Amino acid sequence: MAFKKGMAAIKESLEKSQNKPAKFEATNWFAWKAGETKVVRFLTDAEDIITTYIHGNVIVQDGSKKTFVCRKVFDAPCELCESGAYRAQSGYGIAVLRQEAYEDVDGQKKLVGYKDVTTSYEVEENGKTVVKRKPYVGIVNQSLRNFWGPVNLIWEKFGSLKDRDIEIVRQGSDTSTQYMPFALDKKPIENIDERYAKFLPDLEKFLTRIGSEEYYQAQLHGIKPEKTETSSSTDSDDFDDEYEDDSVINIDEETTADRLRKKLAAN
Repeated sequence: MAFKKGMAAIKESLEKSQNKPAKFEATNWFAWKAGETKVVRFLTDAEDIITTYIHGNVIVQDGSKKTFVCRKVFDAPCELCESGAYRAQSGYGIAVLRQEAYEDVDGQKKLVGYKDVTTSYEVEENGKTVVKRKPYVGIVNQSLRNFWGPVNLIWEKFGSLKDRDIEIVRQGSDTSTQYMPFALDKKPIENIDERYAKFLPDLEKFLTRIGSEEYYQAQLHGIKPEKTETSSSTDSDDFDDEYEDDSVINIDEETTADRLRKKLAAN
């Protein structure tokens, strides 16, 4: 990388520091409560879902619970395995949360499609606080058997997971938990990769970090606590107003999940 020279480079650096966007404190995560339904658009396709072995809900040095990638994944001895900690396979992907969009039709609200769920954040620009929006993009971490397995059936039947919204219902809890995904009509989002690029967490970086020896030592033994950092690529300095959240993915009929909920309610 070449060094920049001259006053123009200094001016450019100063302008960037003055207009530096806010950094987001944490990466979003997706979780379903028993009976809850969420509509998501996957931003990582089936072939990009990362499968790895983890130790979940491990009580760490400060009394909280953490998740660790098993050190054996990196061909290294794993003290959690040696201590008898439970190890499970888990799949990691990235999705954006979607919500229903309605229009007034003959005085009644009609479901016409889905759009991104957004959150607000503040940034200083030219000495003023400006409120901007960002889509709720986060990590989906679920088991292979009862979550990614059913999702994989959609991929096998329809192809890309990124071409359609998927409505996912959770039934049950604990060991009886089941996830039921329902594929909605194929409605590609234009330039989907570019649209969300700035909001994507770096999954490989995150998983490598929570599987590192340094992370194990810091969390399990309090040795050289690591510096606080987010795993999200939203630490980037190039946020701007390019994101638009007003696109609605139209549908024309009642969803399968709606029909299922009505059937369950009638019983």
